[in-house]
Amino acid sequence: MARLSTEEFEAIVQETIEDLPPKFRKELDERNIVIAVKDEPDWEDIQRFEGKPVLGFYRGVPLLKRGARGYSVWPDRIVIFKSLIERYASTADQTRELLRRVVLHEIGHFFGLSDAELRKLGY
Repeated sequence: MARLSTEEFEAIVQETIEDLPPKFRKELDERNIVIAVKDEPDWEDIQRFEGKPVLGFYRGVPLLKRGARGYSVWPDRIVIFKSLIERYASTADQTRELLRRVVLHEIGHFFGLSDAELRKLGY
């Protein structure tokens, strides 16, 4: 298991977002997406995913499903679980790569992509 400091972990999340093409970054900025890093899932998270281990999740209304106004009532939210990602990686480089993939996967859900579509893309 490769551990990164919380600051390093959050910096990788931010770098991943900054590396997105400008039109995608703009959508995230305009829609005021909250991206949070939590160390562990809490009881509510565990209940939501029926005990299945998840490395992160997106909660909101995907862009493709929004009405004419183009926004949802509540802010969309992406949550990334630091300790779970670290458990799946043996080195710091593996942790960085897995974290990047998880962040991109959850952002993909915001843009309306399914798990199957994201897997085809490598996320």
